[in-house]
Amino acid sequence: MSTSLNYKSLSKEQQTMDNLEKQLICPICLEMFTKPVVILPCQHNLCRKCASDIFQQASNPYLPTRGGTTVASGGRFRCPSCRHEVVLDRHGVYGLQRNLLVENIIDIYKQESTR
Repeated sequence: MSTSLNYKSLSKEQQTMDNLEKQLICPICLEMFTKPVVILPCQHNLCRKCASDIFQQASNPYLPTRGGTTVASGGRFRCPSCRHEVVLDRHGVYGLQRNLLVENIIDIYKQESTR
């Protein structure tokens, strides 16, 4: 009986870790966030590099887009998660705030998943 409880407990822990991992995946590269930045005002996150790629697409409309749709124009782009229009300031992507909370959660997740 205790073996059954231990198995259920481990299964529940694994399910929790799997659910957490899904929240830590960038909607652009589909990898775990790397240097996540938060998009205001919708509060979704992207990897800084992915945000930079979207911004570069805005600067050069002749680059191919993902899925054949325009993802950005000028200093604006649409959030890939909710399609909310994001206006970048003069700093461009570098004006987006790093999400240190998500970075810390990823570090803890990686430590726990290697146990």
